Amino acid sequence: MFSILMLGLLLISHFPAQGLGNFPSASRAYPSLVSSSVEKTITGVVLDGRTREPLIGATISLKGTTQGTTTDLDGRFSFSIPDEASAILIDFIGYVQLEIALDGKTDLEILLQPEALELSQVLVIGYGSTTKREMTGSARSVKTDEFNKGIINSPEQLLQGKVAGVNVTSASGEPGSALNFSIRGPGGVRTGSTPLFVIDGLALDNSGTGGSTNPLAFLNPQDIEAIDVLKDASATAIYGARGANGVVLITTKRGKSGTSSLNYSGNIGFSTLANPIDVFSADEYRKQVPAVGGVLEDLGANTDWQEAISRTAVTHNHNLALSGGSDKLAYYGSFGFQNQEGILKGSQLNIVSGRVNLNQKLWGDRLQVDVNLNAARTYNERPPIGSMIANALSTNPTYPVYDANGLPYQYQSGSNPLRPWSWSKIIPPSTG
Repeated sequence: MFSILMLGLLLISHFPAQGLGNFPSASRAYPSLVSSSVEKTITGVVLDGRTREPLIGATISLKGTTQGTTTDLDGRFSFSIPDEASAILIDFIGYVQLEIALDGKTDLEILLQPEALELSQVLVIGYGSTTKREMTGSARSVKTDEFNKGIINSPEQLLQGKVAGVNVTSASGEPGSALNFSIRGPGGVRTGSTPLFVIDGLALDNSGTGGSTNPLAFLNPQDIEAIDVLKDASATAIYGARGANGVVLITTKRGKSGTSSLNYSGNIGFSTLANPIDVFSADEYRKQVPAVGGVLEDLGANTDWQEAISRTAVTHNHNLALSGGSDKLAYYGSFGFQNQEGILKGSQLNIVSGRVNLNQKLWGDRLQVDVNLNAARTYNERPPIGSMIANALSTNPTYPVYDANGLPYQYQSGSNPLRPWSWSKIIPPSTG
């Protein structure tokens, strides 16, 4: 109490002449230690730039921050932003992102333009072509720059993993074997799952394509410009029951007026047996047969039969294409060679193909003549794979592979896995 009174006396004595009249007034303004920001509210509407219909769920955000809002059922929005904010961003799926400078504006009408690339994309359908915006059925178009890269031995491989609802799988590694191609699940019991393939307007008869061989083996994948997949029931409108499992429209390349080009492409690949089945080696076989009470027939060899029937397979493709044209005539010509070896000895596929596509405009462009010529020679060598593998797993590993003449050894009991086609096709050990 005494210290408080003394402090009061000191304050009063500090102003002896003026007294308390000139004591600093409580109403005088002093700088505040607490800062505050001024906000403003902006409102507006987001519309389609072409139809002027409201866009529901468009995102409006303050540039450089995560602050934002979305439009309501009428395409309108309202949210508060700092007074110093300079721009906002507007996003909507399928439309070009827009940045708007505010410049003091608080009520906005925003027009978003659709993605031109998506809406103008040309799709080939049964009756001709249309744009994606006007397409009513379920379809997907895959162009050249979207195709799978690398070694492509079959046209179907260009689409693997590219189209939703389309499954392209291989049940066999045999060269030239058919791929399982299904659109939106399995088909009927009698019709199977294979879709209808249409190449440059010509439908293939899938019922007569040769059993387990690939119906598209004659077509060079390098000649394909685009693949359009028609996935729903509307595909049957023009193709009938043949299109019940979907339709795959393949368009080959054409020449372009004003330019001439000569292109070469080639690739090479190697394949080996990835996971051999675990069986007894010759030494283990010699121990296990007597252990189970069997009679061992030992010819002194130490043979891995899975290794004996397999090899490191080499695949190489070569393609040469010439294209060009003028205002009235466009041309495209190609030559392709493919040699694909299987990992089993004696299995291989050789394809030599050629294509010529011509486009001629006549009578002031009122008449257009298209000529599409394709020729292919396919040589597919197919050993008896089933018996070959079965014998390799069951043959005595103490038997030798070849005799003194370099030919597959002939046994009194059992069968040499290399014998079925050895008389004309087997490769001696010195070369393969």
